[in-house]
Amino acid sequence: MRKRLFLKKRMTYPVETEVITYKRQKSKGKRQFILSQFEPEEIHHELEDVSCPDCHDALKEIGQMVQRQELVFIPAQLKRVDHIQHAYKCLSCSQKNENDKIIKAPVPKGPLAHSFGSASIISHTIHEKFNLKVPNYRQEEDWHKLGLPISRKEICHWHIKISQYYLEPLYNLLREKLLTQPLLHADETTYRVLESDRQNTYYWTFLSGKEEEKGITLYHHDQRRSGLVVQEFLGNYDGYVHCDMWSAYRQLSEAKLVGCWAHVRRRFFEATPKNADKTSLGKIGLNYCDQFFALEKEWEELEPHERFEQRQILLSPLMEEFFDWCRQQAVLPGSKLGSAIDYALKYEETFKKVLE
Repeated sequence: MRKRLFLKKRMTYPVETEVITYKRQKSKGKRQFILSQFEPEEIHHELEDVSCPDCHDALKEIGQMVQRQELVFIPAQLKRVDHIQHAYKCLSCSQKNENDKIIKAPVPKGPLAHSFGSASIISHTIHEKFNLKVPNYRQEEDWHKLGLPISRKEICHWHIKISQYYLEPLYNLLREKLLTQPLLHADETTYRVLESDRQNTYYWTFLSGKEEEKGITLYHHDQRRSGLVVQEFLGNYDGYVHCDMWSAYRQLSEAKLVGCWAHVRRRFFEATPKNADKTSLGKIGLNYCDQFFALEKEWEELEPHERFEQRQILLSPLMEEFFDWCRQQAVLPGSKLGSAIDYALKYEETFKKVLE
């Protein structure tokens, strides 16, 4: 009873919180900027009956305004273009000579001889196939809907011939220019080709260093992953090749290999458990790699000679410290951590090439 009378329940009051409200400002001009990129077409809406509904006197127009703006999609369509060549005869020369002198206006050649495929149609099929990943059999269906009874075989034929006539010479020229550059990057990855006898084929990538004013990236598709592919593509290239330590690259006799530190970091990352603390060996190795990348990020905008100086001052001693640390560790050779350390030490000199 006494508790009921004297020990009253403590009163609680709601905590007043200040609520700040604001209206999100709309992005001014964005809609108008988008619409301004397109050619306008006006549709005027006028009264059919220009008389007053009350007194029936004639109405006088006093103005107009844009009520709504919208974008209209125009579906693809085909049209036939006939190239008509005009011929001219010189009457004076024809009278003097036994034969008529005929001069014909030049007519630009089509992309493929004896083909109704124009540059616009062929380039569209290439865009659909390689940019949008639309297979030829689906393109075949789309063209049929537009009234063009073309087969997937013909589309494939277009792509092959266009590549042979126009793209291969350009590719070879770019390859020649790439091989004159002092540094290039190389990598390869598996690629599954439909209806192929092999389970996996390979795409090889060769590209310029970032210091090049006009960078080049070339892809080479091959069924092999052997050193023969690299030797055939790079030949006697004697510059720097930034790559992983796959045996194919190590067969280059003239090139100077620069080991990819991202692959070193990946091995330490895979050897580090998710809940590992900072003192774990995997975490320490990972931290070294992160320091290397952080320094390179800081020097990204420097001139090459300035970056070289910074690497000698800061990166070189840090790398020596990392490799000394690797040599001091006693780990199981077959473990993930042992594999990461062994990988780093085995190709130590190649990974240090970045300092040159």
